[in-house]
Amino acid sequence: MRFPQIKRWWSRHPLPASSSRRQKRSWSLHGLRLYRIALVTIVIAGLTYLLPHQRPYNITELRLGGIAPERVEAPFLFHVPKSDAELERQRQEEIRVIATVVRRDSTVAGIQLTRLDSVFSTLIPRLRVQIPDSLKHQYLKQELPHVISALSVGSLDMLIEVFFDLPEEQVEQIQATSHLLLADLYSAGIIRSKTAILESFSRQVHLDGQELVVDAINSENDLKEGGMIDLLSSTGVALDRAGLSALHELLGLFIVPNLTIDEPETLRRKAEARSGVPKIKKIYALDDLIIDKDTKVTQGHIDALNALALKRAEQQRESPITRYLQTLAAAIIAAFITLVFGYYLFTREEETYRRPGHLLLLALLSVGTAAIASYISANDLETYMVPTPLAAMLVTILLNPQIGLVLSFLLAFFIGNVFGDFYIAFTCALTSAIAVYSVRYVRHRNQFYQSMIFLPLAYTLLIFAGDNLRFIPLSDSYNHILIGIVTGIAAPILTIGLLPIFESLFNITTDITLLELSDLNTPLLRELAIRAPGTYTHSLIMANLSENAAEAIDANALLGRVGCYYHDIGKMLKPEYFAENQGLRGGRNPHDHLTPTISTLIIKSHVKEGLELAEEHGLPQTICDLIPQHHGTTVLEPFYNRAIELGDESVRLDDFRYDGPKPQTKIGGILMLADSVESAARTLTERTPNRVRQLVRNIVQHKFNGGELDECDLTLQDLHKIEESFIPVLMGTLHGRVEYPWQKEQKRKQKTLASPTQ
Repeated sequence: MRFPQIKRWWSRHPLPASSSRRQKRSWSLHGLRLYRIALVTIVIAGLTYLLPHQRPYNITELRLGGIAPERVEAPFLFHVPKSDAELERQRQEEIRVIATVVRRDSTVAGIQLTRLDSVFSTLIPRLRVQIPDSLKHQYLKQELPHVISALSVGSLDMLIEVFFDLPEEQVEQIQATSHLLLADLYSAGIIRSKTAILESFSRQVHLDGQELVVDAINSENDLKEGGMIDLLSSTGVALDRAGLSALHELLGLFIVPNLTIDEPETLRRKAEARSGVPKIKKIYALDDLIIDKDTKVTQGHIDALNALALKRAEQQRESPITRYLQTLAAAIIAAFITLVFGYYLFTREEETYRRPGHLLLLALLSVGTAAIASYISANDLETYMVPTPLAAMLVTILLNPQIGLVLSFLLAFFIGNVFGDFYIAFTCALTSAIAVYSVRYVRHRNQFYQSMIFLPLAYTLLIFAGDNLRFIPLSDSYNHILIGIVTGIAAPILTIGLLPIFESLFNITTDITLLELSDLNTPLLRELAIRAPGTYTHSLIMANLSENAAEAIDANALLGRVGCYYHDIGKMLKPEYFAENQGLRGGRNPHDHLTPTISTLIIKSHVKEGLELAEEHGLPQTICDLIPQHHGTTVLEPFYNRAIELGDESVRLDDFRYDGPKPQTKIGGILMLADSVESAARTLTERTPNRVRQLVRNIVQHKFNGGELDECDLTLQDLHKIEESFIPVLMGTLHGRVEYPWQKEQKRKQKTLASPTQ
């Protein structure tokens, strides 16, 4: 139903599994044993690799905020490294003080001041001549085309008015002040924009060997946008606001940046400052005091003891024998965990133990969870991010709660060993148990909401209790609880997203998928109801029988019901050849005109066609397996007997058998019995409880004696319970009705007409 692309690909590249869509795959006992051995070896090797080396026993492990029970001195020279976060923080602090390096172009100021003087020497004489303004415009455009074209008409007119009206002394003062102002700006330095400097950690610049604040230099954008008007006003130039604005526009033509940012040099200085930060926090010489007795434990003490433990472990691992022994110890722990779980599957979960695909699923989830825990431990992340509840919920829903609970407890032991902390193992085990409990009966996706409530609550209580027992400060405990809450909410969400993928990859059908398939409005069932209504009705009655029987023997009742819905979908392609659909066609039986052999081939073909329809519509493997299994190798006795009556000497009983396989599961056996019982019950003329019970018993005994139930797990006690569960359903289905008065009158008249005339 879901992920059809994955299913099509997987059909060409299947996992080792116990069954396929068309026929049951049989693994040889030797091949399956080798597969298990290889899988166990890989899991043990993976867990061994992921198990970190532990802290030396003779190095005291203290808790933050606790009291040191003894005096600890340095047994040898060692250093305490800074943590990655601390080292990065100090590096950033060093980078913050690095000023942006800028370079000055010494030629720009001289060129622009010379241009300014040249423009003034040409501009002022022309403006002070007693001629019409139009002629002044014309002369200036000829002699100073670039300057005049850059000035606005209003500013040019204002300059003509200013330089014509003012006395010569004031005009010379304006010229001198403008030159001096521009020289001062270039002396301080002009940069195109200060944005890059202001956005850096340090707002200082390194210019001409000096460290300056960014305000000490000028920005071209700021000066041209009006920054020089205030500077001109402060020089005492006798101009009004309009005149200052016109002079500002003129001087702006000579503002060109003479400073540029030297990015390579700036980056080099930052890299040099970053690499210059020492990685060592503190050095302890022989017999230096690390912590005194009865001293409150700080983070510095913990870091020093951790560094000492790491140094001691490195010294001990310098010996090859020690390294081999430590690897062997890790392998022993991994082997015990793996073999204990394997023994549990062998003794208590035989069905899972026989399925290579299920074993591979458990191996992937186990090693994956252990790998995440090892990564968290190696990178000093929050320990409560380990997703043991996620693995527990996936295994519970995909397989069963018992396997999920045992696996999560063993994983909790392993994770506790990874972190060297009993309380981590304790929390992981109990939260996983809560996760298993919350999803053990999940059939709808909205039922995951209770997991999102129970898991965060469990994390909160367990972390609070564990941290308080270890005297962890409330501030740190609050952070631990917050991470636990996030993990508790994220695990069910990830489970919802991963379930369809695992179902498709490993051919596992969950109750959630079965409920989706139980909708009678699915296209396949609607088509069955239209094209083969008799088969559709038969399937519905048979579903009630199977569900009731499955509940009686604690089998999967939902799988029994859904399997009945789809068990005969192949009949919709030739519905008229099946007895339950012939009543709608005037009771004509097309087999009356066919040989028994041809009729048998047509009847048997509905199994193959049903499998093709199931594959086309993406039905799960468990449903597909029930299509051939509910017939098993039953003989089509009506056609076999008819062939004998016709005197065919070449008749073979096996030619009239279904191709099988026989039912492989309890649900397959229930479907076979329900199918036969429902069909036979229609033939009863007297539908009393005793007659129905006798019919059911005869059919069950017939299937049992014929060996059709030999390959499924149904016991004699199960068969007895199934028989008893069929009775009330059949009686409810075959119940009689009270006759209407007109029906009684009609029967009386028929008897009167049939009686002899007096």
